[in-house]
Amino acid sequence: MNQTKINKYSRSVSIVGVSCTPFMNTLDNPETAGLTEGEMFGYAALKAMEDAGVEPKDVDYYFHGEASPLNGSNYITPNVQVANWFGMKGKGSMHHSEACCTGYLALEIAANAVASGKYDCVLTGAVEFGDAIPTPSESVEQPKHPYKRDKMTMDKFLKTTSWIYDKTYARPLMAPMELIYDDCAEDYVRTRGITPEQMDDTLNHMAINNRHNAVHNPLAITHEEFADIAKEKGFDDVMDYMRSPYNPKSGDFLRMEGIERKCDGAAACIVIATEKIPELCKNLRHKPIEIIGIGSAACEASTPHFEINATKEAIRQVYELTGKSGDDLDIFFANDFIITSHLYAAELAGYLPYGEGWKYICEGRTAFDGDKPINTNGGRTSFGHAHAASGLADVYECCMQMRGECGEHQVKKLPKTAMLRGYGGSQNVAAIMLETVDNFEPSKEPAKESNLKLEKVVQTYYEGLEQGKLLGRKCKRCGAVEFPPVYACNSCGCDDTEWVELSGKAVMKSIVLPAPLSSKPEYKERMGKYAYGVIETEEGAEFNGVVIGISKKTRPELLEKLPLPVHAKIIDRDGGFKTVVYELDE
Repeated sequence: MNQTKINKYSRSVSIVGVSCTPFMNTLDNPETAGLTEGEMFGYAALKAMEDAGVEPKDVDYYFHGEASPLNGSNYITPNVQVANWFGMKGKGSMHHSEACCTGYLALEIAANAVASGKYDCVLTGAVEFGDAIPTPSESVEQPKHPYKRDKMTMDKFLKTTSWIYDKTYARPLMAPMELIYDDCAEDYVRTRGITPEQMDDTLNHMAINNRHNAVHNPLAITHEEFADIAKEKGFDDVMDYMRSPYNPKSGDFLRMEGIERKCDGAAACIVIATEKIPELCKNLRHKPIEIIGIGSAACEASTPHFEINATKEAIRQVYELTGKSGDDLDIFFANDFIITSHLYAAELAGYLPYGEGWKYICEGRTAFDGDKPINTNGGRTSFGHAHAASGLADVYECCMQMRGECGEHQVKKLPKTAMLRGYGGSQNVAAIMLETVDNFEPSKEPAKESNLKLEKVVQTYYEGLEQGKLLGRKCKRCGAVEFPPVYACNSCGCDDTEWVELSGKAVMKSIVLPAPLSSKPEYKERMGKYAYGVIETEEGAEFNGVVIGISKKTRPELLEKLPLPVHAKIIDRDGGFKTVVYELDE
């Protein structure tokens, strides 16, 4: 297998702001059913900026991660669709997708961009609807509802996971797609000399420890200890429950509670040149977390022991760069959508001793209140797995632990040095090392009050149309109106906005007639003659819209009269929702 020698960054790079939404099944709760990608990513982005003490104008560029944007969001350019939500309209961006490793490589991409000197401050974020797909969900080609979603069935999920494997050889060979579940467990039993029964106990204890961590984490998707569930089911011993049909074998070794809980979520962080912190983050209220190195490797799934070998290489790179070892680590994270990952990765990193890690797990020492904490947020099996977002959710948790801000699930010893082992996508691997910047004195300025909420702006807008109302959001700082409505003001960057009903009066500032490429039969059937153009509302918002009543014959005369007074008209669209078009006043 090839090896890479990585070099030190050209300048120090640090994380100064982090955020994470709750990980949840949005469709299971009326308060969250209807949330969209823009709202989830936008909330995470704005909260990360708030944590860093920066505003959108201070952020030079943003990176957007999503594991399956076409299937999960019906986008192929998802980064472009979200910028308005967090006040960064017009700023440069890129999208990337590395399946379940997306959120970890999101940090590497951001660190490289800042370390190079091109940017001083960037946002990197990720969003995923792992449990819900746009309505109607039969195929990606169907036109979608603006905010409604259907459940991602397990059958559909398993079919789409084949997309991460090579279609020329791996899929026809069959084994590469299936070894992911039990390869690490089989290798551990064979090379460490433990029995299958001991491995079964270890897998169950990993699930128990993850759940114990999640129970104390308000952002986690699960909040009930396995011991309590066992009692409810009539078991006095939690391990009897974990070995029972309530937790069936789903593989040669793996049980159901050792597999990810797919869900929806978003997370983000602000990455900055450490030397620029005094200038850009004048009131930073916590110590920065420096990114001291990131090792990376990738092994396509027909490679024997692909997770093991890629993990070894990524860890080797970062230890060689930093001069660190497992003895220097105070906390460890591993993307454990297959739970065996966190045992095997922790041993490869030297965080747990070779061949003895299973004992630490079975003794509870790797829970948040043990001496070797792993996945203190609950990991993929109990915190939840919102595929692309999970890596940055781990970054959020790690930074909060290193800042001592994790409340009930804060580890006993404040971590100074951490490793996060990212993994996913048949298979990308990252080994991220973080270290607290100790020589920084945090600001004692009180935090500003924030009115930002994770709310269903899109659904509220469309419900307003049903009532004959045209709703926008007005900035409380500069007075600018955002239409269509989003969280943040794209004039001044303020995220304190409020609902306002628009008058419906506007002007049309340009005229473009439909042609063979842009003519839609549905539009003509509903509206007759029409044209496209720039609309400016009476309140000052500009956007591209449709105006009824303009034809090739009338266009020359109307061009002479621009801007044309127009007024809003609410019409029905195919798909069971309404939209707004405009009519000429005269």
